[in-house]
Amino acid sequence: MTPEHEQLPCGVELESLVVQIAEDRPPGDPAHQSSCPYCQAALRSLRQGWEDVQALTREPVPIPPRLTARIMTRVRTLARLVGDSILLGDRRGETRISHSVVAQAIQRVASAVPGVVFASAKPIPHERPEPGRLGVTIRLVVAFGPPIDALADAVRQAIDRRVTTLTGAELSRIDITVEDIAEPPD
Repeated sequence: MTPEHEQLPCGVELESLVVQIAEDRPPGDPAHQSSCPYCQAALRSLRQGWEDVQALTREPVPIPPRLTARIMTRVRTLARLVGDSILLGDRRGETRISHSVVAQAIQRVASAVPGVVFASAKPIPHERPEPGRLGVTIRLVVAFGPPIDALADAVRQAIDRRVTTLTGAELSRIDITVEDIAEPPD
């Protein structure tokens, strides 16, 4: 705030007086300060300057016209960009992968699990968009025979194992609904 070790003619460092006024601290040497004309003059000047600063902090700052509208437009644009894709960062740039691409990868991985006849996947973005994370809901048609809960666990494990590697998406939640059971072939 002041040049290094700027001192009054009496030897008191000006910075210590600035701190005393700004932080409302007691004087370091009350006897000296109360009788020193240099300290008294500096303190009067500093108090007046500090009162001016405090008065300025109480005045409202006018917001430039349309600033709020411009900020909100930018926020909405960013939310749309993140809202329907995952965002993968890299030191050389960013990669966006559409939620529909992630859903297709999940659908293919789930369909490859033995006992799954058909799978569909729908991404569930988080309420607060998280660039690389999303949840997913999966609907399955399964073959008659294998235990359904074991089959659902096998689908979850396959998705956990493969989807992050394939897409970079971190799945925070995998909800599975078994919609139908396919009859065994004759």
